[in-house]
Amino acid sequence: MPDVPSPRLVYDALLITSLDDAYKPATGPRVTGLGVGSALLAELVLSQQLIVWADKGVDLVCMDYGGNGERYRPPADSLALWLIEHVRAERTSLSVRDWLDFLSAADVYTKTADHMAMVGLMVRREYRSRWRQRVEIGYEPSDPLIANAAFSRLRRHLSLAEPNLSIEDAFLLALTDAVGLSKPLYNQLPSGARVYAGKRRQALPAALRAVLAHLAAAVADIAITGGR
Repeated sequence: MPDVPSPRLVYDALLITSLDDAYKPATGPRVTGLGVGSALLAELVLSQQLIVWADKGVDLVCMDYGGNGERYRPPADSLALWLIEHVRAERTSLSVRDWLDFLSAADVYTKTADHMAMVGLMVRREYRSRWRQRVEIGYEPSDPLIANAAFSRLRRHLSLAEPNLSIEDAFLLALTDAVGLSKPLYNQLPSGARVYAGKRRQALPAALRAVLAHLAAAVADIAITGGR
């Protein structure tokens, strides 16, 4: 039986970073992996499965056992469980940047897209590449309205400067900016839209701000080195 489609944040991050209006990648594969990975980390922080804490200037990702001796309770969601088990298997806590690099390299995009296909939000297709002469895998939203729903919702928030913005959407606004999609995000919106988004970002919990800072730094490194 497929999982319940609970991790909305990571689904929205995948749609925002991997699709544009023409159903083509909005960002390069490495940037998409970093964006989706940061959303998965954020989900687990919000669900109190993981914590991010600073130790000697390094932001570390750790298991959250509740601080009162509670036994480990694995998440029911298979996508979250995949990352949790990796974090749990490490003998020492690794940094946020290490986990973002790992998630991108481990193709968190494909794992998330497969998860979305299981719950009916995406369709997995096989096709033969004309140039590589081999069968490749691609993903498409099962409903055309799904593709741009998250991005359109963010632009509505910015346009109306809505006072009651969820933590998830505030994080997505900052994520969209961090992966280099600020131009389409703010296109033809009021000049105060960036100020609004900045204030919502600053109001996020410190752990989520740390994840976003490392995401922006990782994307900047890719831009400097010319990597995609």
